[in-house]
Amino acid sequence: MDVLINRLGARGDGIAETADGPVYVPFALPGEKVSVRVGKSRGDGRAADLRDVLSPSADRQAAMCRHFGPGENGCGGCVSQHLVPGAYTDWKRGVVSAALARHRIDVEVLPVISVSPASRRRVRLAFRNLAGGMLIGFRSGRSDRIVEITECPVAMPEIVALIPRLRDFLAGHADRGEIAITHTDKGADVVVFCRKEPDLDLRMDAPAFCTDAGIARLAWSTGEGTFNAEPPEPVIVLETPSVDFGGTTVHLPSDSFLQPTAEGEAALRGFVLDAVGKADVVIDLYAGCGAFALPLAEAGKTVTAIEGLAAQTAAIRNATPRVGGAALKVAAETRDLARQPLRTEELAGYDAVVLDPPRAGAAAQVALLAAGDVPTIVYVSCNPATFARDARVLIDGGYVLSAIQPVDQFLWSSHVELASVFRRA
Repeated sequence: MDVLINRLGARGDGIAETADGPVYVPFALPGEKVSVRVGKSRGDGRAADLRDVLSPSADRQAAMCRHFGPGENGCGGCVSQHLVPGAYTDWKRGVVSAALARHRIDVEVLPVISVSPASRRRVRLAFRNLAGGMLIGFRSGRSDRIVEITECPVAMPEIVALIPRLRDFLAGHADRGEIAITHTDKGADVVVFCRKEPDLDLRMDAPAFCTDAGIARLAWSTGEGTFNAEPPEPVIVLETPSVDFGGTTVHLPSDSFLQPTAEGEAALRGFVLDAVGKADVVIDLYAGCGAFALPLAEAGKTVTAIEGLAAQTAAIRNATPRVGGAALKVAAETRDLARQPLRTEELAGYDAVVLDPPRAGAAAQVALLAAGDVPTIVYVSCNPATFARDARVLIDGGYVLSAIQPVDQFLWSSHVELASVFRRA
C-alpha cells in the first residue's frame, strides 16, 4: 500500500490520512510518499511498517547510528535521527504546542534547548543469556526483542565502553533482566535487575571486574526491572557514587532519579533559580536527590524538600556543601505526594513551589495548589501531555502561565521536557 505522509506525530511516526483513518508509519516524514505494510489497529487508525520511501523529503538525512531504523538492527531507542536538525527541533517544539492546544492553552513556546550528543549519563539496558552468548542492548520498538548495542550517539562514551565488559561479566552469572547504568563523578553506578540471586562466584569476581571496568558500585535487585520497596543490595562499593548539584555534593542511592544529562540539568536549574527569583521560603516537591532544592538553598533560600523515596530524602539531608560555604537551610521529608499531597494549609507561608513530578504528572497536588495562594509555582515536566492537563487546572484556579522553555535531554526520542512558571494573578 502506498500512502502520502501528512504530518509527524508526537511519537515520531509519520501520519498518513486515508479514507479508512490515519495510518501511523515509523521512520516516514511529512510530504513523503511511502510504501507500507499495514498492520494492527492503533487508536482510531492502523499501525504500519515502512517498506520503501518512494519520494524522500528534503528534511530527510542519513542516520548517524547503525542501530537506527526499521528491521533487525533497529534498537527502538531513537525515532528521529533521519530528521534534519531544524525540522527536528521544530517537531519537538510542536509536540509541546500541540499538547497545550488540546487544553486550550495559548502561550509562547520558546526555542528548544538541546543537549549535546553523547551526553546521556544514565541508561537502562536489557540483557538475556542465550545459547549463542549474552545479549545486552535496547529493546526494539514495539517488541521485546533485544538489539545488541555496539555504538550509541546518545550515551556518554564511558557508558558505551562499559557494555562489552558487562556482557562478558554477566555471561557466567545471570540469565536475563535489566541493567541500570549511571555515570557519576566517582565512576559508574551499576544496578542489575535479575531474578537470579548473586552467587558466591559473582561476589568473588566482582572486585577485580569493578576495579578494572571503573565501576564505583555494583548493586543487585531481584525485581528484574520493577520498582521494589527495598533498595538494591550492594554487591561491592569501591567508592560511593556522587554528583554535584551546583556546588553541593550528593551521594546517590542506587538507581536513584537523576536528570539524564548534566547539560539539561544545568539548563533546568538555571530556569528554576531565575523563576523563583527573590522568593525566600521555597518548597520543592518530587525533589529527587535535591537537584533543585540544594542549589536553591545555596542561593540563600530556606528550602523544604519533599520526596517519596526515603533513600533520596536521606541523600538531601546528608549532602555536603562546597568547602567554605555557609550551612544550607534545607529540610527534607519523605512523603508520597500522589497518595498524600500537601494540603492547602500546609502550603501557606511558602513564597514559591517548585515541582518536578514523574510522567504521570501531579493531578492531586496541582488541584490543591490551584486552590491555594502560593505566589509562584515553577513546574518542570517530562511529559507535555500531563503538564498541559495540570496547567489547565492552575490557570482555571487563577494562575497566569508565562512562556514555556522546552529542554531536549532525550535526543532523537519522542520525549521532551519543559520548564514553566505560574504566578498568582
